[in-house]
Amino acid sequence: MFDDGFIPIDITPDGHRVAYLDVAELRFLTRDLPSGLTRPITPRLTAEEIVGITSVVGSADGRHFAVSTRENRRTFVTDFETGHMRTVEQVCWAYGLTADRLMGSAGCDGVGVSIDAIRFDGTATPFRSEAELPHDMSPDLRWYIDFKKPTSVYETATGRRVRVLPSGLSEMRWADAETLVARDADIEDGDDYVAIDARTGELIPIGIPYADSIIFGKVR
Repeated sequence: MFDDGFIPIDITPDGHRVAYLDVAELRFLTRDLPSGLTRPITPRLTAEEIVGITSVVGSADGRHFAVSTRENRRTFVTDFETGHMRTVEQVCWAYGLTADRLMGSAGCDGVGVSIDAIRFDGTATPFRSEAELPHDMSPDLRWYIDFKKPTSVYETATGRRVRVLPSGLSEMRWADAETLVARDADIEDGDDYVAIDARTGELIPIGIPYADSIIFGKVR
């Protein structure tokens, strides 16, 4: 009741599933909109856990969800298809996840400590220092963008640069695991969007005029 922030929600890239706090049940649920199926993705939460929620994130394929809280520094990870739920201790903030791992931090504000790739078999690999945050990771966590000149794509597992991206683009973000979308201000008739193949660096005109309300994602 004393927190001025918002309880976060998450919508999968295809728009089919929404993860949200159900006030009546005091737990997070995910609803599959096409089928109407709803499944809990956390246990029933205490008031302290609810006001301490830091992040809610789904996997790129919409199957797995992670909900993190400051209270006891824990993250709940659930497979929507099976309902299997696990608790990952000492992870206070999640940035993304796949079937076997998540990118998380013990820092409850998303800053101040290192970010690790945490596998569900109990092992972890340091990813980045406290100075950098992985908001620019591909949905499958395989690659990330470093916006220092020249803007480049790096491999998450090794830190190896795999692709230098074209200059002159801005507002770059991932549309799917292998495709970036960016604003191109050099278009003669005004700003436009272009797609970039992260594997080859090829620019692909898509004919969509710039608008800050457009969201790109892969539809199943």
